[in-house]
Amino acid sequence: IAMRNRAEAILDHGVSPLLRTQLLSPINNFNQALDSPLGGYVKIKAMLIGQLASKTGLSVRTLRYYADAGVLPEEGRSEAGYRTYGAKAVAKARLVRALRDLGVGLDDIKRVLADEQTLDEIARRHAKALDAQIRILRLRRSVLHLFIESKSSKELELMTDMARLSNDERRKIVDDYLDAVFGESPNGVAERMRMAAPELPEDPTPEQIAAWVELAELLMDPDFIESSRKMADRAQSEGPQPDAEQFEMGKAVGELAGPANRAGMDPSSITALEIVEQIEALGAQDPEDRSSAAERIEAFTDRRVARYWRLVGIVNGWPPNQAPDDVADAWEWYAKALRSHA
Repeated sequence: IAMRNRAEAILDHGVSPLLRTQLLSPINNFNQALDSPLGGYVKIKAMLIGQLASKTGLSVRTLRYYADAGVLPEEGRSEAGYRTYGAKAVAKARLVRALRDLGVGLDDIKRVLADEQTLDEIARRHAKALDAQIRILRLRRSVLHLFIESKSSKELELMTDMARLSNDERRKIVDDYLDAVFGESPNGVAERMRMAAPELPEDPTPEQIAAWVELAELLMDPDFIESSRKMADRAQSEGPQPDAEQFEMGKAVGELAGPANRAGMDPSSITALEIVEQIEALGAQDPEDRSSAAERIEAFTDRRVARYWRLVGIVNGWPPNQAPDDVADAWEWYAKALRSHA
């Protein structure tokens, strides 16, 4: 094209029409011979299917299949009745092969070739589908690792069923539990639990899979649901939702009462009283209310609740100190210390 433009610019300066035609004739012939880059910049005549196969790397059988499926129809027939293809068939066949290698179906390929859908739209949709398949494969891999360690066929069956659930289905188990416990009325505790709901990562470890399975069993346990509902009803009847002070006190119980319990400290000791006073200093609790505070802690200390948060921590990949295993032990020790120093 650049050669032709330069030649025309030169010839515009006083050259006769006849001479102009003679000078431009080789360039015109060259332009007419140009074809697609895939054709090698040479005019490609009608090809038989075997020739198309050699240029694309596809087998004759595959090309016939594409032709019969309407993806790569022949452009005509030879005098002997054989399929013939033009130059554009080379590029189309290579595109079809690339898309098929990526798992794109023939129907989608037809839509791309017919300009009914863009290649970008098809690629995005298939990439999304592949992401979902990869997540499923990763879950299966983790379950298989658990199979190696487990001896119970019933447990393995349960793990497989739970691992097959989609993110929405797993989330529904949590939502159903919270709805059964708290009902439809607004509740700060329920909202916080929803915000901290367990979410399996895309590539979960066997430990996370096992934690999720145990967690799902717990959330669907009628006895645990009933116990949780009773605690929620009592909390609702006793006053407002927990405030920041109460959460700070809860954190302090884990940081102060937890180590004391692990060390075997006597809840009735003077040192235990000092811990009680440190925790009380964070809230509005009076010393004379220690007995009622202990009774309330005992009513709300269900080891399964502590286990719930520990399992959520494992599934979500929280640091161990964010959901310690012995949180229930810490609260029980603190309730005994409160009673001892009431």
